[in-house]
Amino acid sequence: MKLLCILITLAFVNVVPIMTADYANSVYTTNKYIKEVFDRDPTILKTAISNIIDGDKTFETLNVMLAIPDKANYWFTIEHDDSFINNLPEHIAIADQEAVQQAISQVTDIPVPQLGPNENFENDSLAQLGEARRRITGEVTKNVLIEAINEGTPEFPNLDEICILIGLLRSMERPDTYIKTASVDPAGYECILTSQNGNTFQYRAHHGYIAAVRPVGGNRVGYVDVLSELLSPWFYFYSYRSTNQHS
Repeated sequence: MKLLCILITLAFVNVVPIMTADYANSVYTTNKYIKEVFDRDPTILKTAISNIIDGDKTFETLNVMLAIPDKANYWFTIEHDDSFINNLPEHIAIADQEAVQQAISQVTDIPVPQLGPNENFENDSLAQLGEARRRITGEVTKNVLIEAINEGTPEFPNLDEICILIGLLRSMERPDTYIKTASVDPAGYECILTSQNGNTFQYRAHHGYIAAVRPVGGNRVGYVDVLSELLSPWFYFYSYRSTNQHS
């Protein structure tokens, strides 16, 4: 009997809570707000996202706020071991979405939208809601990165900001293997990203531009201008404006 009680206790301890529809609705509301503001003036949204990134949020939180809100739902994270997302309480996840709304409301007079009578979303909508989030924030974050690189040229004293932006964009481009950590080495020389599946990516200043460091054989490495990576088909396929034009 004692063994049975212990097993039951362990079962309850190891049960991972699941986000409710309240979280899905908060993601949808934030998406709706982002779309309304973007449609009126994309520069307003760019300012809001810049303010969020320049704030005191950790990279993990920025990821959930801007890049992968759908990954805060446990149904979609069975295969990975990211302790931050697996242990993220729902009320904090909702607060992160509300923080995005607040950052936008501080730079526009457009009010935060309310859910309509027929607007109620369940957890199985989160994958689509996450995709919709990335379609807009991907384009805007790309423009913020370009601006940060231009402002930092040629010495890039803002490498920390650039590193975060590259990490977020990689999460947006590859949400299933999103970036878990984005940090600059103590010397302030290199940006190091680590993905959910354990891969690492390096970026550094090289001859006046930000370059991705790529092994080319032996001990040799090559340098690829990070701005050329922004020409990836992903940024065209998921461009919010081009999607609307063909819808």
